[in-house]
Amino acid sequence: MEELTSRTNPAVKEYVKLRDSRSYRYQTGCFVLESHKLVQEALDSDVLVETVWMTAKAMEKFPELLKTALEKKIPVVQISKEIEQKCTLTGNAGGVFARCGGLKIIDKTQEVTKIGHDGKYLFLVDLQDTGNVGTILRTALALGVDGVIVSATTCDLYSLKVLRASMGCLFRLPVYRSSAPAEDLKNLSRRFVTYAAVVDDQAMPVGSFSFAVNSIVVIGNEGNGLPEEVCSACAHRITIPMKGRAESLNASMAAGLLMWEQMKKT
Repeated sequence: MEELTSRTNPAVKEYVKLRDSRSYRYQTGCFVLESHKLVQEALDSDVLVETVWMTAKAMEKFPELLKTALEKKIPVVQISKEIEQKCTLTGNAGGVFARCGGLKIIDKTQEVTKIGHDGKYLFLVDLQDTGNVGTILRTALALGVDGVIVSATTCDLYSLKVLRASMGCLFRLPVYRSSAPAEDLKNLSRRFVTYAAVVDDQAMPVGSFSFAVNSIVVIGNEGNGLPEEVCSACAHRITIPMKGRAESLNASMAAGLLMWEQMKKT
């Protein structure tokens, strides 16, 4: 079994570059993972895992992950504690890392035109907080949403922070890319009822209506909300009634509440 002990090894430097650079991930078609949970999710999904790195302690602690990787004939490299410290983003990787390839193959952000003719979807426009986006993806999968649409200006779904917050749910959830949200919503409105989530007393309060069977709920930027052109492209404006002095809800919390209502049987 190959061993890596030097923090200055070219493979270690590339891992860090893939971890930190969105442009390099898409240039190479690769991304990286850390933690036992996330790497195991990748091994159990259709992700092309190229190599797995584990400390000696992690090999003892996670024998099933090690066995799965070896059975899939994925190279496993033993790394030193120093390399673990160099590579980890969160400080609690547990000594388990992976480099994954085939980003353009397994990347499920297909064009929005690939969406079918029915179902319930969430549309994220210009969300920037990686924790929010990861949590939203995890909630969407848990609630049975048919897919998530993301604008080109939304943060990179293959950011390690998004992947960790989603607990690997990205590997199991259909995601679609939109480069022109307002235009795409106008086209989707021919087949779906579209709802723009806003902070507006004049909008329809959630709970006072039932979402259409075929629907798309649109969530905007954490601080600025949705652009007017996006709101205008939607059939309805909806809001979550709030009591107290809070101006708005956290984006992931708002998305969770809206998806819960959207997925109710009608």
